[in-house]
Amino acid sequence: MSLQLPPPPEMGPAELAAEMAELYALSLVRDLPFSVMQDPHCRIWIDGTTHFTLHELLCELRSLTWFDEQALPVPGPVETVFSSRTVCGEADHRRGLRRNGDGQLTLRSLFRGVVGHNGEALRLSAFHHTDRDGEVELEPSEPPAPDAPMSRWLDWIERFSGAALALPGRGDEITPGLATPRELVARVQQSHPCRIYYNAVLRLLARGVKFDPGLQAAGEAAPVSAQNILSLMAETADRAFDAAMRAHGRTNRLSRPGVFAARLTALLQQEDPMAGEPSVLRGCAEELSGKAPNLLHWVDRMNRAFGRDAGRVPMLLVPPLKSSVPLHRADYAAQAVIAGALSTLLKALFDTRRHARLRMVGSDGSGVDIGTEADRLAADIALARSVAGGYFQAENYLDLRLGEALACHVLRERLEMLGQSAALGFTDFNGAPVSIAVNPSGQGQGHATFHRDGRHAPWPMEALRASTHLAVV
Repeated sequence: MSLQLPPPPEMGPAELAAEMAELYALSLVRDLPFSVMQDPHCRIWIDGTTHFTLHELLCELRSLTWFDEQALPVPGPVETVFSSRTVCGEADHRRGLRRNGDGQLTLRSLFRGVVGHNGEALRLSAFHHTDRDGEVELEPSEPPAPDAPMSRWLDWIERFSGAALALPGRGDEITPGLATPRELVARVQQSHPCRIYYNAVLRLLARGVKFDPGLQAAGEAAPVSAQNILSLMAETADRAFDAAMRAHGRTNRLSRPGVFAARLTALLQQEDPMAGEPSVLRGCAEELSGKAPNLLHWVDRMNRAFGRDAGRVPMLLVPPLKSSVPLHRADYAAQAVIAGALSTLLKALFDTRRHARLRMVGSDGSGVDIGTEADRLAADIALARSVAGGYFQAENYLDLRLGEALACHVLRERLEMLGQSAALGFTDFNGAPVSIAVNPSGQGQGHATFHRDGRHAPWPMEALRASTHLAVV
């Protein structure tokens, strides 16, 4: 497999201002229960005199050009980038995911993350309720062979990630719910990035959930087994980690949000705040100070409540998580890529049709849509990175889709090795239907094709080889 790593997101002043504003907003509601995040009248107190409502917070964000559909282009080398109507391509799609069908930023679209198909209600994935925690070895052995006994796989998974099989009907399989974004961050910080996925798959297997019907397209027995699924997950997670580290080590990677926040704070301390800084950062500062002054005031007040003082100018550092270790730039670097890859495997390998629902303890009794919950889980893990102040949502968008592309290529390799007809279908993170079809091509091998929206499409992020050139001699 040859995967072409995508370049870091290119953000103009308008998008950078919106990204910083969103990180500031998430830092202000870290202790707000998810259950009230759609109540516009919910009031948040910062100190004894400063408070605001969710509606007021939303209005600050909506005032920004990036979220304003009616913004018109204005002349000038910096201001032109502000116009929402000059944005196109991937940046426009990122912007569209932050708004509802009417083109408006809402409380639900603000907190749903950068996944286009994760249900209507604002809540965390149901898979959090069955995330069992076991002992983890610091240096576990290599994963078993795909045909190894299930007992060996269960032992390795528990030592590797802490995941453990829970028999149906046992009362101790329910994990306490995550009430606030702070609790979500703590769970993601403290757990192995694969644990919740292994726990989810072990539960699906224990309950006899069927595989994608396309795996039996030829009328034969399913070409995968429980051990094959676990082997696919182990290989995919390993490749996702390598890809994430390669992307993280590039010289053109984005600076962390904390660096941008520190530069914004220093910029506003200067007598001539807009001199000597890159146009993107100057434009970002102008956008935030001119269109979201209340948001900057609330962030300043929260920073001062933590003992940070910048004198008379606003302190615009991202407010820290209380009682937490400061983020290193490598923290969470691989988690979103792994989440994107393993969520894609869940959607592709198991039956995610509408009538195929899993009854899970902790749900409302109507069953759980595996595809929707897998999307929610990926969005939750990406959201935790932003709530902690470590990553922009634009980076979450890119990393989830990098993981998705990687999972598709791993599935391609495995299915082509089977040498028999098979097909998989799922909904990608953009909300588009995707399918992978394999047809025998002789000598025990197969040929896989990729389809999106019912049409043949190139494999995502595939690094194409240079074309062969014929020369006349």
